[in-house]
Amino acid sequence: MARRHSLRWRIVLTIIGSVVATSLIFGLSTFIIAYSMEDRIFRDALSDEALYQTDVWQRTDRLAPARNADVRIYLAGETLPRDIFPAFNDNPGQTEFFGREGRHYHIRRFDLNEGRPGAAPEPVVGVMEVSDELLVRPYRESIIAFLAVVSLIIAAIMAGFGWWIANRAMRPLSELAGVVAKSGATVPVVQASTFPANEIGTLAEALEQAFSRISAFMERERAFTRDASHELRTPLAVIHGAAEVMRINEDFPSHLAEPLRRIETASTDMALALDQLLSLARESEGVPRELVRLRPFVDKAVSWAEIRYPASRITVSVGVGADAQGLVHPVSLQLVLNNLVGNCFQHVGMGRLTIGFEGDCLTISDDGPGLEAGSTPLAPSASGISTSGSGLGLDISRRLCEAMGAGLTVRSGVSGDRGTHFRLDLSGR
Repeated sequence: MARRHSLRWRIVLTIIGSVVATSLIFGLSTFIIAYSMEDRIFRDALSDEALYQTDVWQRTDRLAPARNADVRIYLAGETLPRDIFPAFNDNPGQTEFFGREGRHYHIRRFDLNEGRPGAAPEPVVGVMEVSDELLVRPYRESIIAFLAVVSLIIAAIMAGFGWWIANRAMRPLSELAGVVAKSGATVPVVQASTFPANEIGTLAEALEQAFSRISAFMERERAFTRDASHELRTPLAVIHGAAEVMRINEDFPSHLAEPLRRIETASTDMALALDQLLSLARESEGVPRELVRLRPFVDKAVSWAEIRYPASRITVSVGVGADAQGLVHPVSLQLVLNNLVGNCFQHVGMGRLTIGFEGDCLTISDDGPGLEAGSTPLAPSASGISTSGSGLGLDISRRLCEAMGAGLTVRSGVSGDRGTHFRLDLSGR
């Protein structure tokens, strides 16, 4: 059975997952915005200083004292702070550097003579040490901890809210599932009026109508089974008995012997089909199994086939020991054996029938004409070679075997291109 999951927990976990994912996205966005704003402030400060120094230089040909106390202007050839000098030469395009002991620098390269006609370039570097002005980096761990605590609190609140919502929404569905699950083997009785007028109520109404139809169908089936069992057996017995009386009457015309035999055979076939169909009709009520000796069932099936097909010249070899046992439903087993052995007697004619038992498997093999090429004899309404029956026998046998936990397989061509081999697995696997 597949593992079942609670829809309530799935809803709650989905809400918690959504809150956590939202918190992570919000926290990451907060950091990105904070870092971007902080860097933007420093870049703007350096840009303002660069504009100021460029304006003073182009008017006076000298550098003015920096307006921002944190900014230092370095002309070409002057040595930059040791914290950034090696990295500055290796990364000429970088604008942000980490120094020693937690120091942090932003730099800007610019030309003092930019836009000045005929003047040679005068490259300088503006360096701004911002360690004391950082707003985000010094409190990064605290911000992360704060966001994590807030996220957990929100997740807990939303989990409680989600559990309340899930309980309120799922309670009717749980009640409906409980009604169906507690019914067991019987048809559930669903009262749609007791459920809310929403999608669950619609489902309950549909189930109520479906289960009502199923109950009515099962009642009709039980009535048919009961009536067929009582009302059809009696006329069949009367027909069969009357045919036997007529057959033993010395004054009975000889030219009517064959039609009379056909009447007897047809009544026997009808009785067998009735037993098989009634047995399958009771399949839903359960098929109890018990450990029985198999030899009496085999002998009875052979005797029944000899009586039913007196013209058959088949030779029977039974290799089922007196102590061979199987866990079966006795009535179903007898019906299956009657059908399989009777088919052999009917179709083989003059040949050999071998019945054996080995490894929890009954085998029934003959050397008759076999099955038609490409045929599926165990399929519904499949008929064998030269059969005069309805074509339901083997399919009913298969269904009887399935009902009692046995397996039935058939193979043709066991002796060259002839013969049929039935295998009845009684192991229950």
